[in-house]
Amino acid sequence: MLLWNKMNFIHKMKEIEKEIVRWDSTGERFLNVISVPYNSSKVFMDIIITYIKQNRNVIYITDENPDNIDIIKNIKKYTGFRNYAYIRNVENNVNCIFKICSFQNALKLKEKFHLLIYDDINSFSMYNRYEIIHVIDKLIHKQSRVIVYSIENMLKNRREMFFPIAKEGPIVEPRTILTRFDMNKDIPFVVYDYLKWSLNEGRKAIIYVPDGFKVENVYSYIHNYCKNFCKSIIYFAEEESDKKSINKFLQVKDSILITDSFRQILSNGKNSDIMVYFADNTNLNYKKFVYLCGNMRRGEKNLKGEVILVANLETEDMEKARSITRNFNREAWDMGLLRS
Repeated sequence: MLLWNKMNFIHKMKEIEKEIVRWDSTGERFLNVISVPYNSSKVFMDIIITYIKQNRNVIYITDENPDNIDIIKNIKKYTGFRNYAYIRNVENNVNCIFKICSFQNALKLKEKFHLLIYDDINSFSMYNRYEIIHVIDKLIHKQSRVIVYSIENMLKNRREMFFPIAKEGPIVEPRTILTRFDMNKDIPFVVYDYLKWSLNEGRKAIIYVPDGFKVENVYSYIHNYCKNFCKSIIYFAEEESDKKSINKFLQVKDSILITDSFRQILSNGKNSDIMVYFADNTNLNYKKFVYLCGNMRRGEKNLKGEVILVANLETEDMEKARSITRNFNREAWDMGLLRS
């Protein structure tokens, strides 16, 4: 098991903060900061404060929950600066030097900014590269600087900086189970054994499926086969279920949840093993797999969870997700941020 080196991590974060400021002085306009999902925005504090002190305006675009935005928490924690605003309504003309807003509100803004930071890390990425480039182009002028924080290169042929690990440790690499079973009708033997092992290890299990129809099918046979070792088997269909079932899953120690709600997994999936059923379904892509992996970390003292992709066939998206997460851990190892 790979463990992270805390002191080297702290040093690397400070180093990246300084590298970003040095990049700004080179005259280059565009920068990719490539990182694992849900990583800290603290690496941008130095560049933001540098611009603010020079009276140059900054915009930070993120689709995080407005009540839990990482960059705002860091501003409050590390600075006394308060001339910023989260833009909830663009019709309210807020006069401040640092603005934070969602993608959709950014599209409605009329002004141009000296520095634009697009955070595609701290919420699940809903927009593709072309949509991101469009909103960036709308908000900058010829002297503007642009930073995109993402799991992959968004600004092609521009400088890249890698920040391949988060403070909780390295990203989980997904494992794959290929089966000939029709997963609408029956449970593969290896899945049954894995669910039993997972609960015996003291973790919960989440089975994520692509749609509500499959929720009912999978719940039916999981309940039938697994009720002998798990007394709390719950399903949550995005369009139908009462959220009380999610609360029950959180409260009961040994529990299995079957759901098609990606949002609920991201909110409640920590300290659980996640199995993605029908991982070869066209509605599932590598970004979803990578963000599921980023939602849990391998800690110093325990293994917090795994992501298992269960499918009949291997797909390019499954392989790409493995490649991206593996590359993050390889980069972290090369930087001295991991040890065996």
